[in-house]
Amino acid sequence: MYCGSNKTALQSQRQIADAMMALMEEKPFSQITVSEICRAAGISRQTFYSLFTSRENVMVFTLQAQYCDGPELGQPKHIACRGDMLRWLCRGYSEYMLRNRALIKLLVDNRIDYLLYDSFLDAMDSCDCFLPKADACMRGYAASFYAGGIACVARRYAEEGCSSDADQLEALLMTLLSGSLF
Repeated sequence: MYCGSNKTALQSQRQIADAMMALMEEKPFSQITVSEICRAAGISRQTFYSLFTSRENVMVFTLQAQYCDGPELGQPKHIACRGDMLRWLCRGYSEYMLRNRALIKLLVDNRIDYLLYDSFLDAMDSCDCFLPKADACMRGYAASFYAGGIACVARRYAEEGCSSDADQLEALLMTLLSGSLF
């Protein structure tokens, strides 16, 4: 995926992402071709492949650039202990699910919700405030565990009609991720 600063390239990326989202409203992801995306975006295949490697890569861009990877993962000043960190993480992702329920539903309906996991994992891996005292190995395992759990909850949330509110989702995530069911 293109990550430079060329304004024309960045505009083309947005056009491609917008075209992909519009096409996904009309038909399943599996039936959308790169040629269709290019026609809808008004760009050439050469431009597409200079900016993205695949249709999935367009969706990763959409998750990262237009929907963010998750909650604002900047360390709030009030976090003093492990429980506060978990509550902050659960609250942030519950609000993320509410804000982006249409996108999450679209990903689940098209069986590409694995991209949520990848996106959440990247966000946690790149955030210095996520478990800053843990060694790199443990931090990596923890990021995988939490990203997987949150992505699975997001999937179930979409499958059940996106009817929970932020407080319900936060409580659910806290219960599951804290291990208090055991």
